Amino acid sequence: MIIECGDNIYYPLGGASYVFKDNLLEYVHSKLRKNNLKISIGAQPNSSPHFGTISVFSLAFSFAKEFHKKYKDINCSVIFEVVDTAPSEQIIINSIKYQKNLKNTGIIDKYMPQFIEILEFLKNKTNIKYEIRYQKEYNAQNEVKKVVHKIISNREEISKYLDYKYQNLKIRISCPKCGLTDKNSINNKYNENIITCYCPKHGEFKINYYKDTKLLEYSTPLRNLIRGMVYGNINKSKKYDYEIIRITGNDYSGFYQEELLYKVASMLNYKVEYLPMIIYCPLITDWSGAKLSKSLYVKEGAYSDLPKYLLNYENLINIKGYFGLEKIYEITNEWIKEPYKLFRNYSIYYFMKRFEEDER
Repeated sequence: MIIECGDNIYYPLGGASYVFKDNLLEYVHSKLRKNNLKISIGAQPNSSPHFGTISVFSLAFSFAKEFHKKYKDINCSVIFEVVDTAPSEQIIINSIKYQKNLKNTGIIDKYMPQFIEILEFLKNKTNIKYEIRYQKEYNAQNEVKKVVHKIISNREEISKYLDYKYQNLKIRISCPKCGLTDKNSINNKYNENIITCYCPKHGEFKINYYKDTKLLEYSTPLRNLIRGMVYGNINKSKKYDYEIIRITGNDYSGFYQEELLYKVASMLNYKVEYLPMIIYCPLITDWSGAKLSKSLYVKEGAYSDLPKYLLNYENLINIKGYFGLEKIYEITNEWIKEPYKLFRNYSIYYFMKRFEEDER
């Protein structure tokens, strides 16, 4: 099937693109109460950074640079929250799913240097500093301890939303001997501050989650809830001299946040107005409008019709060199300078067209 188009690009206004079509930076500035702003991004380093991840990283630095340029009294930086507790290997034992995370299998060591290369390029391009924080460091914050305690205390009510299938609170703890983790927290038991977990190879083990918060791992919806509440508490607290906003992919907007973040936070008597601002990076789609999926091309060899440089960082840098990163940064800068371009999705063929125009 051949699909013909007029080769024109349109930016129809609607929703957020109508309200913030030319004043996004002004709006964000009007909501700040402190002079230090951190832009939070996150990723699971389980493969070479895919095109969507690169776009999110680039957008964060573009936002920070343009924001600081306009409001020189605000110090801007980027914080990369590394999800090194994401699953790497999965096995089924006695009909229960277990997994090992990226840290325990060492997979993170293979791909993390590529993420750092992207961060270094963007830092040098923008003069915006960045920091890297792993889950162990993130969990060690006092604000995390407080939020986790509140969530565990209300686990029966909120688990019905965060884990509709199993209705478990998916707090995971790796076996200290072999690293296996009960993926769906089927066998977790809670008694005051103690969580008892079960490893099929080494039996039960216990931790005091208030003392050993650094050992906790979370499902994606639970991590999203914790992160939102923790950032919100930091933003409103005078103990911290900075505020945090988030930049993440547009595939996590809409129904996901409404049902699994805002509604659940309100069930915990948390004022939704305190949750951090989230700016969504446009979704990169294939020809049919579906998200360009990392898992599909990694596991199933999808997108064989696309040039390889459009799939991940490793191919991008090998084929296009730093011109590839320069081009993506140029595009994300346009999204910030002309924010009506930010509130929509983009086909991967849009990027192909932009690359080809420059090369000609």
